[in-house]
Amino acid sequence: MSKPKILFACTIADVDAKARISNYADIIEMDKDPDAILQHIPGKAGLIVPYTPDKLVTREVIDRGTDLQLVGTTYGGVRQNVDEEYALEKGLTVIHTGPSRQRPMAEYTLALVLSSLLQIHNYHHDMRNGEAWPRFKYPRTRILHQRTVGIIGMGMIGRAIAELFKCFTSDIRVFSRHLSDAEANAQGMQKLSLEEIFKQCEVIILAGGYTPETHHMIKKCHFDAMQENGLFVNIARGQMVDEQAMIEAVQTRSIYLALDVFESEPLSADSSLRNNDRVLLTPHRANNAIEFEQRWQCLADEIERFFTGKPPESALTPDRAKVMSSS
Repeated sequence: MSKPKILFACTIADVDAKARISNYADIIEMDKDPDAILQHIPGKAGLIVPYTPDKLVTREVIDRGTDLQLVGTTYGGVRQNVDEEYALEKGLTVIHTGPSRQRPMAEYTLALVLSSLLQIHNYHHDMRNGEAWPRFKYPRTRILHQRTVGIIGMGMIGRAIAELFKCFTSDIRVFSRHLSDAEANAQGMQKLSLEEIFKQCEVIILAGGYTPETHHMIKKCHFDAMQENGLFVNIARGQMVDEQAMIEAVQTRSIYLALDVFESEPLSADSSLRNNDRVLLTPHRANNAIEFEQRWQCLADEIERFFTGKPPESALTPDRAKVMSSS
């Protein structure tokens, strides 16, 4: 009996992952050219695409791929390159490699928080730039142990952050439109409103997905509600925050920011965020760990689950598709 065929619009970089996938399907690797995909999709049971500027799994591709059962991406999202809602309407399983991003992004978030609370980045910067011994330049620092932490968004990344931070504090509070109070309590967390998160939590982490509904969801009123010396961390999307309101808040109040993402990227050279000791900046690199390359093994896991009749861990539902960022 012949195996189903999966079209990869890329080269599978992990030899072992490729061998694992080939146990369940014949692999056809090709260029990521949209016209070529459209030409070769008939007769294929699956289509996996990389991140590109173009939407590769279009309605036309889905309609022409009458044998399609599975579509997915080699990165931690789908919206940039897949018409995921249409694919789901057509009964296709839609997967991605998001599970491989959970631990790297959680640890990066932890690093941002610890460096901010302990001022490690500022000491490093000063000593690299000629200050001989800036021991007393900054106020007393803080540790994370038993601080009140608020997490906004409880998707894969938010859940991974919560699990990691439980090693440091038992006081974790969450804002989520998709997690019930009972589910939060069962996981040892308290569910709050967005306003309550900013009022009650000393460390606030934005980890949700960017959609039209979440554009500028973090506003002036939220920064106004922050505790003195509170820390706001964003590893989600810059467009979820009213950046001007955030800048005004950190300029006028004793709050701290740790930002990996910005409303407009790259961050402008003259941004005032670059000149504030209470702001830690990194250039959208929370997903840069070498461990992210385990995405190929993650993809092999998902394909194995699919072809052995098990639900893939990353398989989208219509509700989940609506709240995901583009990548």
